[in-house]
Amino acid sequence: MTEESMRVMWCERPNELEVRRVPVHSVGDHDVLIKVAYAGICPWDVRAYSGLSSSVAFPRILGHELSGTVAAVGKDVHRFEVGQRVVPDMIVKCGVCQACRSGRPNRCRYPTYMQFGGGFSDYVVVPEKNIYPLHAGTSMRAAAFMEPLACVVRGQNGLSLYPGEVELVAGLGPIGLMHMQVARAFGARVIASDPVPERLVKAKELGAEWTINPTETDLGAFVKDVTDGWGIDAAAITVGSARLVEQVVPMLAPGGRLNIFAGIYPKDQVHLDPNLIHYGEYVITGSADSTPENMYKALGMIESGQVKTETLISHLLPLEELGKGFDIVKNRQGLKIMMNVNGDPA
Repeated sequence: MTEESMRVMWCERPNELEVRRVPVHSVGDHDVLIKVAYAGICPWDVRAYSGLSSSVAFPRILGHELSGTVAAVGKDVHRFEVGQRVVPDMIVKCGVCQACRSGRPNRCRYPTYMQFGGGFSDYVVVPEKNIYPLHAGTSMRAAAFMEPLACVVRGQNGLSLYPGEVELVAGLGPIGLMHMQVARAFGARVIASDPVPERLVKAKELGAEWTINPTETDLGAFVKDVTDGWGIDAAAITVGSARLVEQVVPMLAPGGRLNIFAGIYPKDQVHLDPNLIHYGEYVITGSADSTPENMYKALGMIESGQVKTETLISHLLPLEELGKGFDIVKNRQGLKIMMNVNGDPA
């Protein structure tokens, strides 16, 4: 390595962000040093930065949705070489706890987070086992969506869709628009719901069969109309709202499945008639994070074009403007905010 220092967006404490120069990470025997090309802002990043997550330790470098190029490898790394284009999984699972060994590594009890090696920096260092290679023609901007798409894939897997079924996707931010595309890839027809007109236009562009603004049209009546009174076979709720959960459950068809995909903060209670669930044979579930299998499947969907992610980028900002990016997300503007760290000129 010729660089002796690198830029990082340093969070000393909540709501404090500054550009610092720090030494480039050392590389362990089984590690890979990645020069970051692009890093997306996740709403969790903003919540953590704002001090709203009790599990987040400071100081910290945030950022876990990224793509980049291999800059150096440890002596025992044989699957990757300098110059190779890759995407890392930034959470290292322990591999030995009950969750990991029972098929739920997404709920690893002892994960290692890249607290001082987050993606809002010039370089990250990640174990070889957490790195996924890219095909030659894959867009680095598109590939930076692997991690959030993996979470979506996990959520959609839990809905057990059959071709021809109807799914409601409530909330059409970047996550909702990926839910919609995965559901369609599984053969479902999608009702896409959001109060923001521009997001409805994007959903239609990406293949939604029906789009609806729930502030202008009664969602329950619309569902009855387009399903001939049967109801929706599945639903993904991608915004944190207990009231929306209560609203959607009665719209389910017999045997309907609902995924509460988004965390609800501040915490709230859901009030439902249990007879609805009993007689309707509903399945109400949730999903969180992802597994290596989900990551692999997500990257495949990006590279095959089944899920179009680059079109979800509304803002491409230089690394130093991360604070501006956080503000855009806080104000619920645009779609995906992506930081151009060492990628192509915007």
